[in-house]
Amino acid sequence: MVEWTIIGGGIQGCTLANFLIKSNRTTISNLMMIDPNPEPIFTWKKCTKTIEMPFLRSPSIHHLDIDPFSLEKFAKSEEGNRLSQFYGRYDRPSLALFNKHCDALFHEIQLLNSWNQGRVEQLIKVKQHWLIKLTDGREFESKNVVLAMGLSEQPNWPDWANELQSQGANIKHIYDNRMNTDSGPVSEMLIMGGGISAIHTALKWSKRRPGKVKLLTRHPLRLQPFDSDPGWLGPKKMNSFRKVTCLSKRRQIITSARHRGSIPQELKMKVLREQREGRLDIVIDELTGATYQNGEIKLDLQNTSIHTNQILLATGFNPSPPGITWLNATIEREALLCAACGYPIVSEDTLEWGQNLYVIGALAELVIGPVSRNISGARRGAERIVQV
Repeated sequence: MVEWTIIGGGIQGCTLANFLIKSNRTTISNLMMIDPNPEPIFTWKKCTKTIEMPFLRSPSIHHLDIDPFSLEKFAKSEEGNRLSQFYGRYDRPSLALFNKHCDALFHEIQLLNSWNQGRVEQLIKVKQHWLIKLTDGREFESKNVVLAMGLSEQPNWPDWANELQSQGANIKHIYDNRMNTDSGPVSEMLIMGGGISAIHTALKWSKRRPGKVKLLTRHPLRLQPFDSDPGWLGPKKMNSFRKVTCLSKRRQIITSARHRGSIPQELKMKVLREQREGRLDIVIDELTGATYQNGEIKLDLQNTSIHTNQILLATGFNPSPPGITWLNATIEREALLCAACGYPIVSEDTLEWGQNLYVIGALAELVIGPVSRNISGARRGAERIVQV
């Protein structure tokens, strides 16, 4: 039996693992990571590579290490110096530098020694510890368990897109594991979405297929430097958030605070240049209907219609609680509390959901607030759990 098991090896889980080790809360031999992927932050690397994101949206102090200036120090080291690139007034690091820093951290704490590739299907309380059952039949015991699953396995598919795809239409989600957009001759492409992933995707494909790519967005490009106001990173906004006892009200605050479908200034400039130079067509309109016939997709919009033979969805993720399907049995058996939105009701101080069962990331957002799912939220969550 180990002391700590983290279910989910993405940004959230790996941040916590680093904090647990470097805070001397446990050792690598007493820590276990369980994730369906072969290595740490695999999905993060895959998604950011898919959209060819050059720089993070977050500043250099948002990373996975305890020391706030760890990334900046790494950038000056022999290992990090050749990748040392930062963008803009907030010193946003290059993706290459950020990923290399993560790899260096994982090597430093020997995280792979705790790695178990697999998928959890049951979590059962047995006396004073947890029994973790995997789909391949393996079982593990752990004193403490942290749920660190994210939304990455829940790409949001509109109903009409599901229907047309079932009829044979070439429609894919950019974050679908089955997606292989590079294969096969495709004359035209339509990208749907107006957020940062959609814009990165539009920039990527407008260069590969100039003049044959359209971007369809429901709203004009929305400018925001970050995905929520920086005030949510500290007491300026969080003090009033903590005073709200109604969790439905907290959910409303979180939803309102997130700048969904927004992009930073430089991406707007880049995508408008692609449009101006004829490599990309941007359509701002609302979808009213969709049909598929003879290999062609027709989208009816409020003001026009579009014909295409390939659609890439950049429509984000389904916001339902990650892992809820296999967690339902544990919730019922252990009488774990959930808010009306389905998300866990956890301790404000320690993020504890049940005895020795903790959450971080998306599952902790009713306590951590609007930043819970991102890198700064991972750091904030980890700081609370290591104080247990």
